[in-house]
Amino acid sequence: MDEKTNEFINQYMKVYLAQMDSAVKVSKILTEHSQDKILNGDKIICGLVYRLMVPMTEEEINDSMNYAEELINPEDSEEEEEEPDNYLEENDFEELEKVSHKIVSNQCNCDICMKVRVCLLNYNSHECSDPLAQRFKSAIEHTCQEHLVII
Repeated sequence: MDEKTNEFINQYMKVYLAQMDSAVKVSKILTEHSQDKILNGDKIICGLVYRLMVPMTEEEINDSMNYAEELINPEDSEEEEEEPDNYLEENDFEELEKVSHKIVSNQCNCDICMKVRVCLLNYNSHECSDPLAQRFKSAIEHTCQEHLVII
């Protein structure tokens, strides 16, 4: 591949990783605001849906892009390797159960939790504005279909 193609793929990967990083952060907030405090498949999907439908702030973009850059180019990072704040431990989540169910969101009334509920209500009619968003939505739909989750 030529240099321009490599740069395009590199940037595309960074943006996708940044979006996933941000979605995981939202999922962790949903977990912290839930009664059971367990990161499960529903909370992960809720984080993905939120990130698809709610644009990142400038600060979120910078944080997530920096994290993606460190993942792609770890030798460029000046910091010693340490666990990032959004690192998930193996025991922080439940395995997704393949039981058909409607996605469950928590009932917290903070801004993020309320927006998640609105996003879930509007998800099926959401039209993506660009190819990357469409790929993100397709990945959510595939995951839901695979794990029998109804949004």
